[in-house]
Amino acid sequence: MRLRYAAVQGYEAGNGEMMKTREEQIAERRKQMPRSYRANYDRAVKGKSLRAAINAQCLECVCWVTKEVRLCTDLACPLYAVRPYQSSQNGRDGQDTEPESTNSGHQGIDRAEGNL
Repeated sequence: MRLRYAAVQGYEAGNGEMMKTREEQIAERRKQMPRSYRANYDRAVKGKSLRAAINAQCLECVCWVTKEVRLCTDLACPLYAVRPYQSSQNGRDGQDTEPESTNSGHQGIDRAEGNL
């Protein structure tokens, strides 16, 4: 029960130091990443974009190396199928190849097969 009380009071278990606020943790993490990824990270942590959150998580996982995201071997990762920077042979390269259709699925299939 003591550990739980310590966590509720904002103290890290064991050393008595105050835990950092979310804003402090975000600021610290931003300092550790390449500047070119900070805008995407900001959108992700503000909850503005699920795509930005996925991109940021995948990039952070491989130390901000886009090629490593593309070459990811963690097939059990829940983000594997939606990771950014996939080769275009999969029909994905980090971006949607065309806007999602608001039409029924049959029209989309016909269009993809050239049967319009």
